[in-house]
Amino acid sequence: MDFGRMIRTRQFWLTVLMALAGLFLGTAWPQWKENTVFPSGMFLELTKESLQSRIVIFCIPVIAVIPWGEEYIRERQWNFLRFLIIRKGKKLYCLDRAVTTAISGMAVWLIASFGQLLFFFLLFFWKEEIFVFSRENFQEYFQILGRICLITSCLACLGGIVGAVSRSVYLSMGIPFVMYFSLVMLRERYLNWMYCMDPREWVLKEEYWGEQGRGLWMFLLLLWIGLTVIYEKILESRLEEI
Repeated sequence: MDFGRMIRTRQFWLTVLMALAGLFLGTAWPQWKENTVFPSGMFLELTKESLQSRIVIFCIPVIAVIPWGEEYIRERQWNFLRFLIIRKGKKLYCLDRAVTTAISGMAVWLIASFGQLLFFFLLFFWKEEIFVFSRENFQEYFQILGRICLITSCLACLGGIVGAVSRSVYLSMGIPFVMYFSLVMLRERYLNWMYCMDPREWVLKEEYWGEQGRGLWMFLLLLWIGLTVIYEKILESRLEEI
């Protein structure tokens, strides 16, 4: 898998820094005074709130396609594709490219969010009340982060699909952004009752999605698997031309 090559690229770590910037800009910083004692679990609450901020919701489609979404186009333009096909074979190359693209979006937010969580832990933990482990708070944090990871992976695969079909880096990066905010605007202005089409709702989970939000998880997982498979099949059809 090209995951190792991906995490060594400059653009991957640039994307991680962009995600970190979005998380910190979306943080509602508490007032800090000399004798302030913060509630237990303050570091986790701040991290959860930043993941649901408007800035992070705006950053999701921007960040999704940068790490690896357009890699197939670049490899084709740089005449590097034939070498990879000879080394791996067409089937393995397509599977590798689809899976790595899907994982790229997840990896960015996992690294950025865990980095922010560690920073807040070091910054606030010593100023908190006696720490009480709350399973519900940690579970909610991982659920929010998991939904963001799945959404970002879906957008990365969508960018890969558009790029493979159009052979345009600009469309590969632009179409996921346009579709993301088109769905937001359609729901906000015309179809308020269609909350299932709103990417913001996929992150925030404010409406009813069944017990424990299982409907939302099933929807995101099926969308993620479907887009990954479609991307792989489109790549296979493109490689038939070579």
